Amino acid sequence: MVSFDELSAMTDDELKCRFDDLAKNTTVGTAFYLDEINRRAASKINDSMLQYTKWMTRMTGVMLVLTIVNVLIAAVS
Repeated sequence: MVSFDELSAMTDDELKCRFDDLAKNTTVGTAFYLDEINRRAASKINDSMLQYTKWMTRMTGVMLVLTIVNVLIAAVS
């Protein structure tokens, strides 16, 4: 048995090795595969949301610059 602190201290590679060792003696059901399919779908959604967030950040920066330019033009006029 592994304590929570020991588990938290493990690297990703250590966790993968531990999983592979345990999986040799484990039988999985269909829920295991459904969970993996759902995890991958969630990962794709997270990646696309990150791209949208970056795009929105860039567009907000552009709008900020254009607003400042607009204010300067209005102040000079």
